[in-house]
Amino acid sequence: MLETGKISALQMGLTIYPVLMSTAMLAGPNVMAKEAMNDLWISPIWASLIGFACVIIAHQLHEKYPQKTIIEQIEGILGKLFGKVVGFFYLFFFLQLSAFIVREYADFIAIFLKDTPLSVISGVLVLVSAMAVTGGVEVVVRSAQFFFPLFVIPLLIMIGLIFPDLEPQNIFPILGNGLLPSLKGAMTPQGWFSEVFLISFFLPFLADEKKGKRSGMVTVGFVMISMCIVNLVTYFLMGDATGRILFPVMDTARYISVADFFENLESGVMAIWVIGAYVKVSVFYYVTVLGTAQWLKLTTYRPIVLPIGLLIVVFSFWGLPNFAVVGDLHLFTIPVVLFLFCCFFPAILLVISAWKKNNTAYKGVRSG
Repeated sequence: MLETGKISALQMGLTIYPVLMSTAMLAGPNVMAKEAMNDLWISPIWASLIGFACVIIAHQLHEKYPQKTIIEQIEGILGKLFGKVVGFFYLFFFLQLSAFIVREYADFIAIFLKDTPLSVISGVLVLVSAMAVTGGVEVVVRSAQFFFPLFVIPLLIMIGLIFPDLEPQNIFPILGNGLLPSLKGAMTPQGWFSEVFLISFFLPFLADEKKGKRSGMVTVGFVMISMCIVNLVTYFLMGDATGRILFPVMDTARYISVADFFENLESGVMAIWVIGAYVKVSVFYYVTVLGTAQWLKLTTYRPIVLPIGLLIVVFSFWGLPNFAVVGDLHLFTIPVVLFLFCCFFPAILLVISAWKKNNTAYKGVRSG
């Protein structure tokens, strides 16, 4: 095996949580409020159904092809030639998505560091992530585990400080326009929940494999609850204006003022985003590197870490001329592509695998 490290199911969950939650925390309330308005807190519930489905699909494929990631499973299901072709598209998808995440991060940080070139911001993030990826799966998940409290605690403190100013009546009337607005609001976050399928690259390295499915389910559940809470808090505070503010959580932090001491805590939100972006980039970077090494049948993936990192930086500018284009892709194209590669296509692979098994069993009975 290319990877000999071992991790626990808990570590996997603590790693996947910020992967799903980082972007959703920052821009989620704005995205969902545009369609769902006061029902934006219901949208994550609908979107999480895709997440639960992805966990089930990833686990079923893992049971049929243990000790293999999705890149290796594809070859086992579709055959060597066709499997190589489909695997290449998966690797290109992971590479492009890694670059898109880096560009999102760079554009956000550039709001505060206006004189710093985007290439420098992107390069620093990729370089730091490369150090974790070079260390292997254990380093990636342990760094995520270390940063997890720093990702969650500041958010909880912010909610606690803003709590006296919340106006719960803002969410009424619930479902005043029926279910359709909340369903529309779930279109973009369902893509974020689809990313939980990345557990396919962690399940083979679990020391407690039997807990893998449970860990994935619990993670999706906690992400859903977290999204609902963040959406409710921002809407309680900002009401109908939530859908018109690009980063509602950032504005919520700016609103905080306690005893003229705790004020303008947007730096805390930025810190949360930086940590979440690092974990997310590290995971997608690792997945791309490991998958490429498996696709090429290499004996080690470490020599290709830096070359792929360079490609990620280059791709973060390819076809992404400005923040407006990044925003449009984030809202419409990326969620669709995530659903296709992380839910729809794996489901088809699972069906093909089951059909091949039944067909083989049937032939065995006929020949017997």
